[in-house]
Amino acid sequence: MQKKVTSKMKKNSLILILIAIVMLMISLISPKVVMAREIPSSAKGMVVIEGNSNEILYSYNHEAELPMASTTKIVTAILAIENTPNLDEKFEVSEKSIGIEGTSIYLKSGEKLSMRELLYGLILASGNDCAVAIAEHIGGEEYFVELMNNFASDLGLEHTHFANPHGLDGEGHFTSAYDLAIMTSYALKNPVFREIVATERMVIEKNDIYQARYLKHKNRLMFTDKYCIGVKTGFTDNAGRCLVNAHEENGLQIISVVLNCQPMFEESDRLTKLAMSEYMMKEFVLPYNFVSNVEIEKSHKSEIGIITVKGYSKPILKSEEMDYDVKYILPDSLTAPIELNQGVGKVQVLYKGQVIYEDDLITIEGAKNNDMKYLFDNIIDKWF
Repeated sequence: MQKKVTSKMKKNSLILILIAIVMLMISLISPKVVMAREIPSSAKGMVVIEGNSNEILYSYNHEAELPMASTTKIVTAILAIENTPNLDEKFEVSEKSIGIEGTSIYLKSGEKLSMRELLYGLILASGNDCAVAIAEHIGGEEYFVELMNNFASDLGLEHTHFANPHGLDGEGHFTSAYDLAIMTSYALKNPVFREIVATERMVIEKNDIYQARYLKHKNRLMFTDKYCIGVKTGFTDNAGRCLVNAHEENGLQIISVVLNCQPMFEESDRLTKLAMSEYMMKEFVLPYNFVSNVEIEKSHKSEIGIITVKGYSKPILKSEEMDYDVKYILPDSLTAPIELNQGVGKVQVLYKGQVIYEDDLITIEGAKNNDMKYLFDNIIDKWF
C-alpha cells in the first residue's frame, strides 16, 4: 500500500514539474511590453523616461545609488513652491544661509528677498545659500530635509535619501538616475516650477543691502535646443558632472538624467535625439469619445450611444506601430432598463496580441423598460 501511494505522489510531482516547465516556456515566448532598453552610456548612471507616462525608454545602471550634486535642488524647488502660500512675499534670509560654500548668489546678512527670487537663484545660479535660506524659511533645514525624504517615499522611490537641500557631498545623500527622473517628472507638472526651470536669464533687482544679480541658466542645452524646457545641472568632486534635462516635442516629454558623466551635455543631447528619432507618442483611445450605437430592446428607444471614459496614450517605438491594435468589445444588443454611464463593454489596447490596457465603455444616456410585464412586476415589488 505504501509503495502504491509513493508511486502516485511521484506521478503527481512529475505532472507539476511538467506544468511548471510549460508555464515557463509560455512566459518566455509571450510578448512582453518592456520599454526600457539597456544601452551603453558615458554616465555612471543614466535613464531616459517619457515624462507624461513615466515609461523608461533607455537605461544604464539606472538604479545605482549615486551622489547627485545640485540636481538635488529640483526637489528643493518643488517643495518650496508647494509649501509657500505667497511666493512674492519678502522675508529676511536666515543667518545660516550666509557664506555657504560652493556656488551662491552671495546672500547678505539682513537681506530680504522673496521665495520666488530665491527659487530663481536656486535653479539658474545653483545657489547653495538659496537652498539653505529656503529650507530655513520652511521650518528649518532639518525639517525640510525630512520633507524631502517623505517626498521621495511618497512617490514610491527606493533608491533616494537626502541629507541636505543643496546637494553638497554628504553621508547618506544619494539618489538613482531613475528616482531623479521620476521626481523631475512630478515637478514639471507644476506650472510655477516649469516657468522657473525654463527661464534662460533673470535679474534679481538690487535692494538696500546688495546690488542687482544677473542670473543665467547653467544648462547649456537651453541655448542650443529650442525644445529644451530645463532643468538642472550639478557638480561636486564626489558626484562628478550631473545633468537632468527635459525636451518637449510632438507630444513627447523626454527627461534624461546622467549622473557622474564628464560629457554631460553631449550625452544628454545624444540621448534626447535618439529618443526623438525612435519613439512617437501614440494616442490609442480618446477620452469620452463616441464608439458606436448599440440596439436596445424593450424600450421606446431603438438604440443607445456608447462612449469611452478615459483616454490612453503611450510612447511607442516607431518601428513597432503596426504591432499595436485597439479592440472594442460590445454586445450585439442591450435590454432595458439601462442607466446613464452604465458599463456595457470594454476597450482594449493590444501589443502583439497581449492586452496592455483595458477600460470600460459606458452609455451616454439611460433607457426605461416599456415592457408591460416588467412594469407590472415593478409595481408588485414596490407595493407588496
